[in-house]
Amino acid sequence: MLTVVKNIINNLKFFVTAIKCSMKSAMEYKISFLVQSIFMFINNGFWLVFWLVIFKVNGDNINGVTFDTILYLWSLPVISFGIAYFFFGGSDNINKYIISGQMDSYMLQPKHPLLNILTSKCNFSAFGDLMYGIVLGLIVVKFNLVYFLLILILGTFGAIFYVSTAIILRSISVWLGDTELIAKKYSDSLLTTFSIYPEQLFSGILKVLLYTVIPVGYMAYMPINVVMSFDVKSFLCIIGVGVMYIILALLLFNKAMRSYESGNTISMRN
Repeated sequence: MLTVVKNIINNLKFFVTAIKCSMKSAMEYKISFLVQSIFMFINNGFWLVFWLVIFKVNGDNINGVTFDTILYLWSLPVISFGIAYFFFGGSDNINKYIISGQMDSYMLQPKHPLLNILTSKCNFSAFGDLMYGIVLGLIVVKFNLVYFLLILILGTFGAIFYVSTAIILRSISVWLGDTELIAKKYSDSLLTTFSIYPEQLFSGILKVLLYTVIPVGYMAYMPINVVMSFDVKSFLCIIGVGVMYIILALLLFNKAMRSYESGNTISMRN
């Protein structure tokens, strides 16, 4: 038990160090970092204006959906996306490194190669998403720090679904061949798009898919219920399913690594 605790602490220290390095890297390109972050912030703001116009034209309540629901949808999933791709942007490279034999530099380090890959890259524009979600989260809960902390916790679990899904897809693509486009479309088009539209728009088989194959229900819809009505069952369900996704992602990554063959190139991490 003591060994497990030490491993967790060591991995957390490594993660904090990796984040510091990512921030330093971002500051090396201040203009690019600021421009990408600001434009992503503004882009998200335009979508909110779009929804505001719809509600002004059609009334304050559209089939049970209120503008507050939209505010939550543009806070929780956006925070999740920001955390996932700013802190763990390396998830997009998993299959490429395994297939091309570029994992050596990650495997030779004392930490688990998956953690090394995940923290090896950060997406600058995702910082704009993260800041946008945080600002909107503070506004929607009227600066109530308890509810805002709950939003951050749920946003972090949403990031777990983003990252775990990316690991699962990239690991599977190691066996299926060049399915990078499919994995990217799944992440960008399905996860991101469905998470910013109200649950009431979907029904039947599609709604079932949003709680199974596409885990949007646990990233967006359930978290909204937790914050708006403090649904404890939904909160526990999010945690349980999140743990299952982490375990599945680890199993599939380890299975993909069994087929890894070292490349003949020498590379070094910065």
